[in-house]
Amino acid sequence: MAIPYSDINVLSITHIERILNRSLPYFFALVSVATVCGALLGYIEHDVWRMGDWLINYQGGMIRRGFLGEIAYQLARFTHINPGFYIVVFQIFFYLVFLSCSFFLLKKQHFLMPYGLLIFSPFIFAFQIIDIQGGFRKEIIYLALLAFVAYVAKTRKYKSFEKTFYLALLIYPAVILTHEMLAIFLPYILVAYLSVTTLDKKNFIYIILLLIPSVVSLIVSVHYSGTTLQVVEIYNSLSRENYALVEGGAISWLDKNVSYGVELVADRVKNSRYILHYSVTLCLSLIAYFPVHKKIKFIFENRLSFFLIMLSIIGSAALFMVAIDWGRFIYIHLVSLFVLSLMPEYKLHRYNEDLLYKYSSLAKMSAVTFFLLYSMLWSISHCGASGLYAKNYKQINIVAFAKPFVKIFIYKFPTIKMYFK
Repeated sequence: MAIPYSDINVLSITHIERILNRSLPYFFALVSVATVCGALLGYIEHDVWRMGDWLINYQGGMIRRGFLGEIAYQLARFTHINPGFYIVVFQIFFYLVFLSCSFFLLKKQHFLMPYGLLIFSPFIFAFQIIDIQGGFRKEIIYLALLAFVAYVAKTRKYKSFEKTFYLALLIYPAVILTHEMLAIFLPYILVAYLSVTTLDKKNFIYIILLLIPSVVSLIVSVHYSGTTLQVVEIYNSLSRENYALVEGGAISWLDKNVSYGVELVADRVKNSRYILHYSVTLCLSLIAYFPVHKKIKFIFENRLSFFLIMLSIIGSAALFMVAIDWGRFIYIHLVSLFVLSLMPEYKLHRYNEDLLYKYSSLAKMSAVTFFLLYSMLWSISHCGASGLYAKNYKQINIVAFAKPFVKIFIYKFPTIKMYFK
């Protein structure tokens, strides 16, 4: 016998769905504003990682990761506005594309409750706020593109989606020239296509032909790895355009060879609990996917999709051997799976209202407590075996949302800095 709505308490499914739907716009607005503030902070601070990675250019000759930085540099020369300004515009644009497409994809879902842990987790939308040094990197170009492709798949007719997909493959060589690592995540774009249609011989040939430029871009990026002279010239070019960076960070990394990266990773693994830390991190992350595991399983039922995702994961495993940003790589995969889970028309079953009603108040409060603890008291560190859980109130995730506002306020009014020590 169905229970009338008036008899169901505040923790009913219907009530939770209403709360999620009403709070979603406010949550995304908060994330968007905090993200914009985080991008502005990187610009103000001349951050050698968050800004430096994007400012790599071709002023010292052809070099990996320099495509978008060269565009910013040329715009700076033409407009006499420093290149850092354009980088911030790029960062904000890509984040807003990702956030807006994700928001509309979530609104297209039949039920939001299964996505509750993912939405408010520290690794889907809040990663760049909670671990600000790990965010604002070039993977947001890929994430914005993937989210846009998924959005078009859900909101447009097939022909429009097909054109969008082919356009994504056409521009992906430029994405790889921006950062060669992003070649590893190209398979997810292909999986997005397979989630919508069945691959036939004609489309297979088109896709293979469109993938060739991406392969060429990857080869070019690997070949032009970078020299010390080029690094010096990049720094000089930025100084000439009034956006100087101190040495270190992403630009200084360009003349490091693979052996250097392997030794650094080996040192981290040997002298810290690196593997244990990120194993626990991965396990905690996967908890949020359990309520939507049927949708992910539905994607994996396509053997080609399964192969492509495994190919991307294997590529990341190779990255783990030469780069220490393990948290970033895990984060990219987690977000990619989240976006893909929003695409299939497969309907998750609505939780049984009567069954929830029968649960004791203690069980319901335990579920709410777990949700709050999961959302607030742990995070993914982009690099390093520290920061997995909050050790004091300043490390609670909701507090991280205030930090970009506070720091910008301090830059504007430096005399009040003493009150925030």
